Amino acid sequence: MMVDMSGELLVQRLHVDLRRQASALCRR
Repeated sequence: MMVDMSGELLVQRLHVDLRRQASALCRR
């Protein structure tokens, strides 16, 4: 359970980073 939760958090963080990079590229 703990591993799954940490995995989900990691995925969420990755998604946030990707969205940030995408928005930065779009602004460019």
